[in-house]
Order: sequence, then structure tokens, then C-alpha cells
Amino acid sequence: MAALRHDARGYVRATVTEGNERLVEVGLRVKGRTGSFRMIDDKPSLTLTFDHYVHGQKFHGFRKFHLNNSVEDAGYLHEKLGTEVFGAAGIAAPWISHAIVTLNGRRLGLYVVKEGFTPEFLARTFGRGDGDLFEPEPGPGCDVDGPMKRDAGTGARQRVDLSALATAATEADLGRRWERLGQLLDTEGFVTFLAIETLLGHRDGYGQARNNYRLYQNPQTGRFHFLPSGMDHLLGRADATLFPRFSGLVAKASWETPSGRDTYRRKLGVVFTNVFQSRVWTNQIAAWGEELARDPGLSRQESESLRTEAADLCERFRARQGFIEHALAQPERMPMRFEQNVAHLSGWVPKDSPAGGRMETVELEGRRRLAIVAGPRTSASWRTKALLEAGRYRFEGAVRTRGVVALPDGKNHGARLFIDRPKSAPSRFIVGDTDWTLLQTEFEIPEDRAEVEFSCGLRAAAGEAWFDLDSLRIVRVEN
Repeated sequence: MAALRHDARGYVRATVTEGNERLVEVGLRVKGRTGSFRMIDDKPSLTLTFDHYVHGQKFHGFRKFHLNNSVEDAGYLHEKLGTEVFGAAGIAAPWISHAIVTLNGRRLGLYVVKEGFTPEFLARTFGRGDGDLFEPEPGPGCDVDGPMKRDAGTGARQRVDLSALATAATEADLGRRWERLGQLLDTEGFVTFLAIETLLGHRDGYGQARNNYRLYQNPQTGRFHFLPSGMDHLLGRADATLFPRFSGLVAKASWETPSGRDTYRRKLGVVFTNVFQSRVWTNQIAAWGEELARDPGLSRQESESLRTEAADLCERFRARQGFIEHALAQPERMPMRFEQNVAHLSGWVPKDSPAGGRMETVELEGRRRLAIVAGPRTSASWRTKALLEAGRYRFEGAVRTRGVVALPDGKNHGARLFIDRPKSAPSRFIVGDTDWTLLQTEFEIPEDRAEVEFSCGLRAAAGEAWFDLDSLRIVRVEN
């Protein structure tokens, strides 16, 4: 324990018991990254490597597994759901179960048990487990062109192949890029992997965050395969776009090619139709939740919490399926058209309508305005979305305020314009009493195209703000 307090990542010797089974000299260390990491005297996530000190030692056939504390998933089912959905679409992920854990007699409670990315798992998945397995080094957003840790395999040339994959992803000729990627990467499997991340709302995965993944080079084909991991944040927003702004180098590189975009759209439809059906998965989620809740080792309060969380996950899955079904039924969206470098925005909808206040479209001085009347604690906005080609833009519009009082805490007070996705600096803020004032903020779309969410917001303890509808527009900024 002293060693783990000093160096949580270092292995120490432990004894593991489960029922009548008892294993000694098991390697144990603390695991986890930002958000889930807890020290050994808290509720730590743990890695157990059974053959770390004793060659050939296994537990239920496993040489390694993880005990995840699930501090970011109160229902303990996200990783299980993600694993099963990926598997149903042909993308393997390690086996998932659950356990109640005690450490030196101290009850830590319920944990998610996750199989390690071991040669046994790789052999079961790919037929051979002696290829090279990579994971990103700890740190924000490590990608295939950055530091990668080799978790398995002993070959000397695979580092060169990894570098070749990163180089192929930056090929300027888009047709040639897709061809070069296909020589090094299982492109069909990779695009399926991206489609499932998007359908599940796995925003902390490889595609959108360059995080929570492994990369395996199959020695039989020489091609790389992306494998999912760290799925404790799923289905956060039912209306999360099906065409996100990919940040993963290989994901972005694939999307920028016509063949990659066509394959991605096709995979979205295929996976949604054949795999992503709420009736099947909500029944499964409810069964998993009930099985967990009935464990005699849990308190009544813990069991009821698990049932509540499972029911909530079912509702979020239904809502996500409904949004996707509607989105896929729509004609393919085209980028916004500009006339003389100007495009006007429409389709505004209210978000976070204030308690004690209101949001409405009004006629004021013969013109249509978006109105926000603040309650005692207001953070409300009018929002709309548009698809834009790569380039630099300015979002602008006129606002008028009356009696706007800043909130006593936080930041970004008053009336303002801002871009929610992609993130950019907001316009300046207006408080007090002002006549019509032009606000503006500039932003850039670096890739081929992206969906952008525009917002007219008010953060205030009192007052009113009006946004002139006809003045809300996007201006293409010349380089």
C-alpha cells in the first residue's frame, strides 16, 4: 500500500480471492486517466496481471483484466452496451462483466470487470495474437503520429508501418490517399468503427477526441485495426450530429476523401438498420440492470439506483434511435449557399428557457426579433445549425438590451453571440440598457465541411434582450 501511495502506476504483489479460488503473487497497479483516476485509498480502478510474477498463472482463463471504478457511469452499463453494439457490428472489444470488490477488508463496491487487450483476446478476434498492439501514451489526444506505447508484439518494423499509416493519412491527393490507407488499414472495418462511435454518441473515442482506442496490426494481413475502449460516456445527447467534426488523424483523413465519405454514409445506414434497434437493446439493458440490482451483495439503495440508471439509459437509447431514424430519412444536407459572401440564418429554436422568464419571437418596431426575458438566474439561448464548407467566416447580428443585470458568479455575462460547435471566442457582451448594437465573432472551418451551431444567448439575473432576425447572418471572410 505504501508503494502504491508513492507510485500508483507501479506493480505490487497481491493475493486475489473469488469464492474458494485463491491466487497469490498477482501483479496489481492503479489505472485510469483524467476523470476516472482515483488513488489507492479512494475507490481506485485497478489492473490485475496474473502472470506478472508467476509465469503462466491465469484466473478463469484470463492472464489480465481491469477493475474499472465506473465513477463516470453510475449505472455501470455503458462499457457493456458499447462492447455488445460494437461486437454485433463485427468490431471486437474485450469481454465485460461485473464484480463487488473488497481491498484489504475495505468494501470498495461494484466494479466493471474488463478483459485486457491480451494476446488471447487478439487471437480470439483475429486468429493470431502475435501482432503489434499499440495504445496512445497518457496525455490529451495522442494520435498515430504521436507517442504510442507498444502493449504487445515484438516486431522491429511495425513502428515503421505505424509511421507509414500517419504519412498515408496526410497524402494530398485524395484519391491516392484512400488507396494508400487501404494498403495499411482495414478501411471497411475502420469506417464501421467510426459509424458506431457516432451512433452511440461516444464523443470521447478516437474519431472526435483521439482517445480511448487501441491499434492492432494483424500479422496475417499486415493491416491495422482500430479497437474501442473507455466507453463510459455514451448517448449523452440524443441529437448529436451524425457528421461530427472528426479530429482523429485517420478519421479526418478518411472523411476528407470522396470514397471515405461515401463509405461512412453507407455504414451509418447499414449499422443503424441491422444493429442499432432500440427494442432489442433496451430489453437487453433492462435485463442487465435487473441482474445487477438483484445481487445480494448490494444495498437496497444501490439496487434501486442501478434500476433507475438502467431505465434512464433505455430512454436515452430510444431518443437517440428516434433522432437517427429521422436524420437518415432526410435528403443529404448541402452546405449553405452564399450570395456575395453572405448567408442569412433561419430555423432558430429556444434552449434552456429561463424559469421566471420567457423566450419568444416578437414584432418590435416593425421587424421580427428573437426575445429573451430573464428570470432570476438565466442562461438561455436561441440556436440554429448550418453546414459550411472549409473557410473563414464571421457570425454577426444586431442586439438590443434593457435592464440586463449580470449574474453574481461565472463568466460570459449579458447578451452575446457565440458558436457552440466548433468552439470559438464569443462576441463581446452587452449588459444594462443599449440601443441596437452589432455583435460579431469570427471562426474557421479547417476541413472539407462541418456542421456549425450558432447561438444568440443571454446570461443574466434580470433584464431583456432582443436579437434582430434579419441581421443574423454569416459572412464569408476573404483571406
